Amino acid sequence: MDRVIWLIILPLLTAFSLGLLKLYFKRYFNYIIIISSTVHIILAFVVANQAIKEPIVYNLGNWSPLLGITLVIDSFSALFLLAIVTLAYLVTIYAIKFIKRDKLKYHTLSLLLLTGAIGIVITGDLFNLYVFFEIVSISSYALAAINKDKESFEGAFKYLILGSISGILILLAIILIYQSTGTLNLAQAAVKFKEVPRNLKVTILTFYLIGFASKFALVPLHSYLADVYSKASVTFTALSSGIVLKTSLYALIRIVYILFGVEFIIDSGLQDILIYWGTLTFIAAHLLAYQQNSLRRLLGYSSIAHMGYIIMAFALANKGGIIAGSYHLTNHIVMKGALFLATGIFIYNLKDDQISKLKGIGKTLPYSSLIFTIAALAIIGLPPFNGFVSKWLIIKQVLEANYSIPAFLILIGSLLSLIYYLRVIKELYSKANDDKSLVKEPLILKLPALTLGLFCLLLSLLPSFAPKLLETLPEFLIKQNNYINLLLRR
Repeated sequence: MDRVIWLIILPLLTAFSLGLLKLYFKRYFNYIIIISSTVHIILAFVVANQAIKEPIVYNLGNWSPLLGITLVIDSFSALFLLAIVTLAYLVTIYAIKFIKRDKLKYHTLSLLLLTGAIGIVITGDLFNLYVFFEIVSISSYALAAINKDKESFEGAFKYLILGSISGILILLAIILIYQSTGTLNLAQAAVKFKEVPRNLKVTILTFYLIGFASKFALVPLHSYLADVYSKASVTFTALSSGIVLKTSLYALIRIVYILFGVEFIIDSGLQDILIYWGTLTFIAAHLLAYQQNSLRRLLGYSSIAHMGYIIMAFALANKGGIIAGSYHLTNHIVMKGALFLATGIFIYNLKDDQISKLKGIGKTLPYSSLIFTIAALAIIGLPPFNGFVSKWLIIKQVLEANYSIPAFLILIGSLLSLIYYLRVIKELYSKANDDKSLVKEPLILKLPALTLGLFCLLLSLLPSFAPKLLETLPEFLIKQNNYINLLLRR
């Protein structure tokens, strides 16, 4: 299916063509961005819809999967694909108005980031996964520093250092896999990996676990994230929280389930490690979020907390855990995207993200304040919003697996998030701000944020209107041989 490769080629080709297109068609630059992004999201929905019905395997150049590059989309990767492409599309529209300078650099880098993220999600090859991972990382470092001020450079430098270390660890894991199996095809490596000595498996797992966990910011590998988010553009923070963190988690989940298998996850103690690591992460991150005066830092720590919830669900290594984790992951992309884009409208007017400066702007900036409030209530986990449904599914699965203390602490974490988000909402709707200049809610900023806000309500119905999608998510994770047979055409 040739359309699959265009998921990668189209944003990559657009990224490298933008400079020339802007030179000759400067007046139409924004339209070019919108048209190319629209074509790409339509393509992604067509391909994902097909993959949900029947998994897609594409061998580049018709080479054997053992020799060439293989792209694979099953229902699990299709869900990721839809979520990240939708978020990227809405953020791209938002950025047309929000980004004031270095528009060419921003759109080029964001397209490269999207290219790498899609590559991570659909590749069936460990080395290409690493290449795409580095494309995402390098694009992220540059986007984090795009404001060109001291604080942005400082945050981006911390990001670069930790990201480089994580990249080295992941590369070491790949080298050890190749030395022990003689292949980098994930399916073939999984077949041969069963003969690898246990001590070597543990070493490889450790490299992967620390490498990827630092990218999706599990405590204590989280310290750089709030510094980056506090000074970077909200367009980047929305992409980072929704795409960079999530694709890093996706890569770890896919590798652990396919390469190591469910039995190893349970027998090795990895399940316990991830359950309690996730618990430590969300409790610590919620406590840190509670202390923040910067809204972007607060949202950054909140993102870290939710990565803890999601990793707990996937650590259960069962069908219910995968469904709950995938559902909450999708919800978090939407909820946090809405929060960041609403915050961007506040910053667009106030030139500041201090919570105390938000006092009374609920009346003068009604749409963005309403969007923020809806998304905040959703992410806290209050009914009838999507965050309540997915968080409840996680609690249910954790309790059924006899982890009663982590399940109880999820409720405590929700209470902490209720406290700090209500503090922000209270500021928004306190005594009205009489500043007549605070009335700028341009449609091009408002519409993407409003769309994500509406998704917070619509996604609460996902178990009802898309049960087939949710039910098939674990099929190519829990059943290791399903993925192996799919890639190797056995």
